[in-house]
Amino acid sequence: MTKKKMRAGRKIGAALSYTLLGVFVFFTMFALLSAAITPERYDIQVGSPAPNTIKATKDVEDTITTNKLRSNAAGSVKSIYIVDESVRKTVEEEAGARFKVLAQVASLSRVSEGDTTVTENQLLSANEQFAPVEVTLEELTVIGRSEEDDLNALISRAMGMLSEKMAANLMENQTEAAVKDISDTLILEGGDEKVVAVIGKFLKDVIRPNYFFDEEATNAARRAEMDKIQPQVKIKGEVIVSDGEIVTEAQYKMLDSLGIVKESALDITLYYGVALLVLLLTTAVVVYIWLFDPEIIQSVKSLFLLSLISVIVVGMSLLVRDISPYLMPTTLGILLVSQLVKRRLAIVMNVVLSVAVSLFASASTGFFNMAMFTIVINSIVGGMVGLLVLKRRQQRTITLIAGLAIGLSNMICTFAIGLINNANLMNVLVMAEWSAGSGILAAFLCIALMPIMEAVFNIVTPSKLIELSNPNQPLLRRLLLEAPGTYHHSIIVANLAEAAAGEIGANALLARVGAYYHDVGKLKRPSYFKENQMGDNPHDRTDPRVSTAILTAHPRDGVAMLMKERMPEQIIEIVRSHHGDTPVMYFYNKSRMENGGDVDVNDFRYDGPRPVSREAAIVMMADTVEAAARSMPNPDSEKLNQLIRNLVRQKTDDGQLDNCQLTFADIDKICTSFYTVLSGVFHERIEYPSIEIPHVRARVLTEGAQADAARKEEEKKEESASAAEALKEEKNEAEAAVENAPAEGKQAPSEEAVKEETASKEAVKEETPEKENAPKEDLGGAENTDTQADTDQTEEK
Repeated sequence: MTKKKMRAGRKIGAALSYTLLGVFVFFTMFALLSAAITPERYDIQVGSPAPNTIKATKDVEDTITTNKLRSNAAGSVKSIYIVDESVRKTVEEEAGARFKVLAQVASLSRVSEGDTTVTENQLLSANEQFAPVEVTLEELTVIGRSEEDDLNALISRAMGMLSEKMAANLMENQTEAAVKDISDTLILEGGDEKVVAVIGKFLKDVIRPNYFFDEEATNAARRAEMDKIQPQVKIKGEVIVSDGEIVTEAQYKMLDSLGIVKESALDITLYYGVALLVLLLTTAVVVYIWLFDPEIIQSVKSLFLLSLISVIVVGMSLLVRDISPYLMPTTLGILLVSQLVKRRLAIVMNVVLSVAVSLFASASTGFFNMAMFTIVINSIVGGMVGLLVLKRRQQRTITLIAGLAIGLSNMICTFAIGLINNANLMNVLVMAEWSAGSGILAAFLCIALMPIMEAVFNIVTPSKLIELSNPNQPLLRRLLLEAPGTYHHSIIVANLAEAAAGEIGANALLARVGAYYHDVGKLKRPSYFKENQMGDNPHDRTDPRVSTAILTAHPRDGVAMLMKERMPEQIIEIVRSHHGDTPVMYFYNKSRMENGGDVDVNDFRYDGPRPVSREAAIVMMADTVEAAARSMPNPDSEKLNQLIRNLVRQKTDDGQLDNCQLTFADIDKICTSFYTVLSGVFHERIEYPSIEIPHVRARVLTEGAQADAARKEEEKKEESASAAEALKEEKNEAEAAVENAPAEGKQAPSEEAVKEETASKEAVKEETPEKENAPKEDLGGAENTDTQADTDQTEEK
């Protein structure tokens, strides 16, 4: 119950955060944009002369004329019908089956010339077969009297005419007329009326319309024709009513919709327009993020950062507008978003903000079309130029260079548009200068704001990533000392990930740093991971489920460590999802063998989630490929390439790459990049020849012989002392035995026996010089080994 309450509390908290953020963005942007709206009002009445020549303050539609034209266009569209081809086939099949039964019943009910009617039993049997069609006793008698050939001819003729009617298409109200027409034709051609009547009953039962009125298509066609009628619009600056002209109802309606009429308390529609514009622009950004960058939707921090950047751009533009609308720093948004959030999203944000900011130009200058159009074009073109400069960014100073490039682009665009509008050349040059200042101002503001936003929002930037890639970072240092195998594995994975990310246009630096930290959770239990083991494997003594729990815990442990160190969320996301929810197949198979196959593979999966970003997906694939390639015996070019593609295909088939933005072309480039990097790691080495260096061998032989002689001399002294001590002990035992012999009633050993035993001990003592030759025989092998090692080292040098 407590967990449910906690989850519910988190959901409520998240919903509240999104709501507050949305309210903040909407009302802030609405207030800023509404500040540019101040229309003049007039005392106007329908049928009275206009006090002044009034022009449209914005584009306004003449709705009366527009609606009349559209209504006429819709009325000109004819109704649309569709043919259901399956109905004709069904009707013909059913009619054929019914007429076949009719022919069979007629044959069974056949009466002779002397009979007048069929029996009641025959009638009942016939109606059971004709159901739901019923015939009378008289009709059945007529059928029974008819000749078989005549009946079959009528049936065949009826089927032919039915096919013709269906082919000509029957509407819902035409079926009865079609049956009557067929019956009349059969009678005119000489058919018996009663027999034809029975055939008509069958036709009525099976015939159905196949030509239907398509209301949806008709309405769509009418809407299409209506859409072709362009709204009758008075554009901004166009005269609606001239001074002294009698105001018509249509003119009054347009003036009222513009909020120019005094009787209107407020220009509600104008404010509605601003509110709707803000809502649409915000929705456009949200929809784009939802479709292409869904991970941002899940981060309130990222959304708040985007909202703050938007407010700053619009606010700064509003402050600068009074100086010159061309100086407004519209490209500030693309500079900040591209470096703090995402490059592609920056393009969308730049377009949206340029549209919003251009409204300030329309309110501050009479050259609405040129000013607004110029600012939008400057923002789009200049933003693209800025992104091109920032493509390989590493230092903050590159932002200033991007600002200069944007300024140059703005100046050229403004000058070109000014020439197209045939404006005064001096005015065009002035506007071009202000536009150049816009890019430089945006760059300075970006340089000033970026460090603050990085610190407040803990955002990963190139400079931050370079700092995190330093091997002296605490976690990387611990990884090197406590889990060296994992550290070197991470280095190779980082090389693979960086190369692959660069190949497909992803963030290569982020992929590299994420790979550095992806296995940092192994620091909690380093000995349980193969790359850190030196012979002993604790999993051999552990239950497979426990082993799986230990292995699958390292992403969670890594996330906890990184959160404690306040690492950027992008790095944490890579660590959290670098295994997705893949199963640990080794322990799954081991458990199956131990439990007879009754094992659920889901019990052996990682917790997930699956990768969302391209960088996280690349690290996942690089991690798998590196581990498998390292364990591959005798790797060659073909085996390595096949291994890489098989492993990546397994990830794809298991659905691990479903949530990231990778295409098949990207995956192919990634595999090729992995192969290129691993080919360098597993390249072939030459076999060094065995070449002896005389002076080195002589030195080794001399030093080895001297050391061996000293060792053997020491062993000889120890053996001599041991032999002497042993002889002394045996002699004492022998003397004691001689002394005790009479008392025990035993015979004392003879002198010959004592001499023989003493002689055997002396023989053992004399064997020592012979044994000294054995080490000397092995010395050559040891010397050869040492010499070969020296030779190899010399060759490598």
